[in-house]
Amino acid sequence: MSDVWSGRAQAFRDSPAHREGPDLDLLVELCEPGAGVKVLDVGTGGGHVARRLREEGCTVVTVDPAPGMQPDVIARAEDMPFGDGSFDVVTCRIAPHHFEGVRKAVAEMARISQRLVVIEDNLYVDEQVEAAERLRDPTHVRCYSEDEWKGMLTD
Repeated sequence: MSDVWSGRAQAFRDSPAHREGPDLDLLVELCEPGAGVKVLDVGTGGGHVARRLREEGCTVVTVDPAPGMQPDVIARAEDMPFGDGSFDVVTCRIAPHHFEGVRKAVAEMARISQRLVVIEDNLYVDEQVEAAERLRDPTHVRCYSEDEWKGMLTD
């Protein structure tokens, strides 16, 4: 997967759908950003969340499995090299549908965060949409329903 994303890095950085949007604004607001807030941005992609949070004064470390995305740390969300409670906030925007072990990734994010994990992703619609998405994007694993997300976040 990392090779695929490394090859798409510039297009991803330039994508208006990823670079801006009300979902990004809300995610930043939920983080209660400011000086001294330490944030880990998981699956950073083009670094859009990191950029916005840095503009708000946060210290941000980025992690992504794709070297071409130029993260601070190259690692999968399911196995990150940080100690328990290393960050105040952990963010993950529009990436979990690419994780092979989404439950493990969510558990890792919770382990690493001291106070808050903010995850934003596409919700599951139906199997036809999922099949089309897998044809369009070979790195797509699957989207999850609202109930599935509630289950993962309360486990």
